[in-house]
Amino acid sequence: MKNNICLYIHWPWCNHICNYCDYYKFKNNNTINYEKVFEGYLRDLKYLDNLICDKTIISLTIGGGSPSLINLKFLKKLLDYVKKKYKFAKKTEVSIEVNPQDVNRKKLKEYKKIGFNRVCIGVQSFSNKELRQLGKAYTKEQAISSIYETSNYFSNTCIDLIYGIPNSNIKSFEKQLYFSSRLPVKHISTYEFNFLGEKKSFGLNLNFLKKSIEVLKKKKFFLYEINSFSINGYQSLYNNAILQMKDYVGIGPSSHSRVIKNNIAIKNDNTRNLNDWLNEKKNTYSTEMLCKEKQIEEFLLLGLSRCDGISYKELKKITSNNIEKYVNLKKLNFLKDNGFLLKKNGKVFLHNKGLLLINSVISDLLT
Repeated sequence: MKNNICLYIHWPWCNHICNYCDYYKFKNNNTINYEKVFEGYLRDLKYLDNLICDKTIISLTIGGGSPSLINLKFLKKLLDYVKKKYKFAKKTEVSIEVNPQDVNRKKLKEYKKIGFNRVCIGVQSFSNKELRQLGKAYTKEQAISSIYETSNYFSNTCIDLIYGIPNSNIKSFEKQLYFSSRLPVKHISTYEFNFLGEKKSFGLNLNFLKKSIEVLKKKKFFLYEINSFSINGYQSLYNNAILQMKDYVGIGPSSHSRVIKNNIAIKNDNTRNLNDWLNEKKNTYSTEMLCKEKQIEEFLLLGLSRCDGISYKELKKITSNNIEKYVNLKKLNFLKDNGFLLKKNGKVFLHNKGLLLINSVISDLLT
């Protein structure tokens, strides 16, 4: 819907900095100035207000970092402010990411009171050996307990898993998938392990992806985008908004926004400098109006990351009925003939191996 928007709030602090995570974050040293952080979020909302004020928020997500470290009074104050200032849908998805070791009954009850209805637990693995490798401060037993405890309060409980951890293999990950699919969760995200800056291996990726689809399908989970499986009706509204070129805004350091106005994509990127973001005298957003070529590139990259792909109707609209000017149709047919890309019922979508080479595929398609 044109009048809907998603809001993402980035919390940049963690108790432990993982060597495989490339999200913008800092080690929590218990000196967080909550007052200045609140002022920072309010400044961001003020800057983006004209993009949000006439829309309905259908999804609010707090990610990080480790949002489960956030002081509950601060969390309530922030959400109360946003709810009072902006219009929310009747069934707005209100989501928070948490660490297994931070989950307890008191906190879950407070989350429910505050208004959260979706909790994403960063489990990563159900192997104690792998958790030690990842430097995690919890055991598989604690992770399992956190899932069952959370599901007592939230029907929409989600988990993240990492595959390709050193010394693991497809067989061991298959066991984790079977185990995960029997837990009271509605959404499973899978991410490949790699040390920051390390190159990824395509063959291994494809085998893990095939196995994930095979195992989770048996429990009625389906792959709806390159990293995410869901029970029908529990896809992330925020993920879908990004991939379907719908409007979303982000506040907090390193956050991003994209809003379509008059068929033009407007992007706002926030600073990756925490000190600048905390400085009340600085405007920390940079704004870019995407040219036609960049908008089409983003449309293809995100749309083809969805398992249902993109329709020719959408493609015609964004290219102003001039597909041949922006898309190399010879390359498109070549990719189709070689099993990277499929065309069916007026839609174009990527086969599994195409999903894992999506950046190369998109660069081939652009004229």
